Amino acid sequence: MSSKSISKVSRLPELLAPAGHVEAFHAALESGADAVYLGLKQLSARASATNFSLEELSTLVPYAHKRNVSVYVALNSVMAAPQFPAIMDSIQSMADIHVDALIVQDAGIFYLVRKFFPHLKLHASTLMAIHNSAGVHQLEKMGAERVVLARELSLDEIRQISVSTRAELEIFVHGALCYSYSGLCLASSYRGGHGGLQGRCVQPCRLRFKQGRKEGFFLSCNDVCALPLVPELKKLRIASFKIEGRMKGADYIGQVVKAYRLVLDAPPERQKDALAEAQQYLLQSPSRRLTTGFFDKNFNAEILTPHRSGSSGLWVGTVKTVQDNKAAVLLRHDLELGDRVRPESSEGKEKRAFSVREIFAQNGSPLKNARSGERVLLPMQSDLLPGERLFKVGSRSQSIPGLWQKIRNEIPENVPFHKKFNERERIFEDWPVMQFNPRRAEETVILKIGSVGNLSEAFQSPAGWVMLTATRANLEKMARQRLIPAQKQRFVWSLPVLLSEKDIEYYRPAVRWFCDKGFSSWEINNWAHLDLFEGRRNLNLFAGSRFNIRNLAAMAALGEAGCQWTELSIEITREELQLLSHGPFSTLPIVTLYSWPPLFTSRLSPKLQEDKPLLSPRKDIYSFRKKGPHSFIYAEKPMNWFGQIPVLQSYGFRYFLIDLSEGPHNQAKELERLFSGFKRCRADEPFSLFNFERKP
Repeated sequence: MSSKSISKVSRLPELLAPAGHVEAFHAALESGADAVYLGLKQLSARASATNFSLEELSTLVPYAHKRNVSVYVALNSVMAAPQFPAIMDSIQSMADIHVDALIVQDAGIFYLVRKFFPHLKLHASTLMAIHNSAGVHQLEKMGAERVVLARELSLDEIRQISVSTRAELEIFVHGALCYSYSGLCLASSYRGGHGGLQGRCVQPCRLRFKQGRKEGFFLSCNDVCALPLVPELKKLRIASFKIEGRMKGADYIGQVVKAYRLVLDAPPERQKDALAEAQQYLLQSPSRRLTTGFFDKNFNAEILTPHRSGSSGLWVGTVKTVQDNKAAVLLRHDLELGDRVRPESSEGKEKRAFSVREIFAQNGSPLKNARSGERVLLPMQSDLLPGERLFKVGSRSQSIPGLWQKIRNEIPENVPFHKKFNERERIFEDWPVMQFNPRRAEETVILKIGSVGNLSEAFQSPAGWVMLTATRANLEKMARQRLIPAQKQRFVWSLPVLLSEKDIEYYRPAVRWFCDKGFSSWEINNWAHLDLFEGRRNLNLFAGSRFNIRNLAAMAALGEAGCQWTELSIEITREELQLLSHGPFSTLPIVTLYSWPPLFTSRLSPKLQEDKPLLSPRKDIYSFRKKGPHSFIYAEKPMNWFGQIPVLQSYGFRYFLIDLSEGPHNQAKELERLFSGFKRCRADEPFSLFNFERKP
């Protein structure tokens, strides 16, 4: 075992810090991080961060290794079909550079790394929405060394998962929270094609929404800070404590890493003092209001405070007077050009944040920075009023002169690496290709419904397959109901995407019981579902659209896992579909023609009503629904590609899904109208094409 490995074992849990630029990378190392995660200039889930080139990575990795710090590369965006060659080239380069692990969400990247780079370690991204022990177990079987758990898990749920697996577990301990489960959010993509799964989220959950007479930041979450829970979390079998923030500046990264390093290393008798000292570091790092997130049983009231956007930050000063288009501000903390501040009225109402472009002393001389206690003049960039407090919500990203030169002086030669994947001709060797050609198949519709009450009508429809959501209520009703052989042959159970640890205890025997009764067709919607069928043979498995499949390699991964069918991502574009249509196929591709998917899927319960429309600032209309422990927000219009059927047929697609299981109301009553639209290749209602005509 190397000295590095010995150190890692003795220092668990690892403290993992983000870096979106070299200054943050340097701050993380200097402040005591055990590992750093970063992204390439393309292909990561934080595409708007500065990120790093492969040449820079070839210098930074040996620089970090010299300090016994690991470097993980987040290759955690979904791989669209056109990105296939570039991604293979990048993986080859990173293997040569000896990065310590890749953080991955796309099943295709997972498959290709395991096939061509088996020595590269894989960490399953939180975007894979792993939230139970079954999901961890499945990814462990697939070759993941570590699984990054969903942020939505409680302390007890993490404890239950940690005792049931040998895989390394990673949890988020500090930083931003999303309203929706990571990997299940479609809101940003739906609004303009900038999908979170491709690293381009525009954060629609941070907007001020309106419902009736109420207006507020109903979906904007406060930050998580597990600092007070570190002693308890250390007792769990957790491999890594992760800090979120690849968009953050070096100062923020440095202060947060120092805080957690202090508490992690403190002996039991010094925990209280270390925590108090660490909290002082956090006061210097502007953030939203800090909470214990989902670790706390009262998480809903803590995480959502709709009267605030969440961007509380550091109280930097108070407006004393306003005159001649300048605000006189008494500073409580230092302020520099480029800092981002947000005004808050004396009633607590937040205003739009702005960047400080000019600072003047009282005598009118320009300043680059001002210190705590000084009285300065700020030109009016916002409608400031006397008595308003200013909160610093972001710091100017400080470049350190000569930093790159310092690093290169220590690492005079970059690690040599190939810029092209050197085994391209082998990519399709041993590829699990279907003997059956789907282009020659008869056109088939898969109809998905949400209630047993609509089953009879569904069986009378022209659908070749009838899917039914496997809610507990539906399972229990179907256990008492008999299907004739012809119906059972067409019937498919659809497992819910979210199953808690307690749900798994219910669903595992339920799945076994129905399989024993001859129900062999199932739609899976999360990696955990595969684990429920361990040891079963002669199954007919459909991989649902929640797997976000947009490339042939991902289809191969699911084929290897036992699936016969793959529902392509509903975020897919026309261009991607055309490229995919050439195959080779490992599973039968299904294109969703009609769906009303939830744009937000959350464990949180905002103070919203189900019978009133929810309006965004640009007047988009949404509807809110609560189902059990989760809440869902839907668009005003469904996705409908009936008009695109001739194009899809020309590409060779023959299997189509009409999904009536979701949405703000029961659509199964409209079966006749929808099948009429399908036959005529025409939508008879207001609809959305989602991303069909957008560029990937």
